[in-house]
Amino acid sequence: MKRRVLAQLHCPDVSCAGVTLAVGGRYLMAVHADSETREPAAFTDLYRANAVELTRFATMLVGAEHAEDVVAEAMARVLATAVPEAPTNPRAYMYQAVLNQSRRTLRSDAARRRRERSYTGFRRDPTPVEPDRDVVAAVAALSNRQRAVVFFAYWQDLQPASIAIVLGISEGSVRRHLARARARLRRTLDDRH
Repeated sequence: MKRRVLAQLHCPDVSCAGVTLAVGGRYLMAVHADSETREPAAFTDLYRANAVELTRFATMLVGAEHAEDVVAEAMARVLATAVPEAPTNPRAYMYQAVLNQSRRTLRSDAARRRRERSYTGFRRDPTPVEPDRDVVAAVAALSNRQRAVVFFAYWQDLQPASIAIVLGISEGSVRRHLARARARLRRTLDDRH
């Protein structure tokens, strides 16, 4: 039986056998009973080489406040998860893990905010700003993929390469969906005005 034991340590200096990862003052140590499927030293080196980029990516997804925690949790899950074989692209695997953890974090935060609002009797501002109905209708008429690309490009200010990573599609597909969405929005909004 392949067993993985994961322990979180909150100490400044960790000297122990196994893998030690440091993320913003939080240390993660994974001790593997069977290291044939994943070499801890190789993973540690790969993580150290990409830690700053992973944190920047997480910052883009969840903000600076949660970025380091998202990366730490994602790497902890990567180490704790038994995989049948090593991923073909470990760097992409780490980015996907951070993306998945950021989704979990955002869902959890949204659920927490909903609970807090329901307990505190939160009421919306009586005079919300109404978006232009034509723009809302034009965006709603786009396909799901086009809407997603428009959201990430204009509301999140992501570049096509980043959008491709987030959506799990090629950068060319992102550019194609964005171009088609722009053309459709232009036609729809020009016709209405």
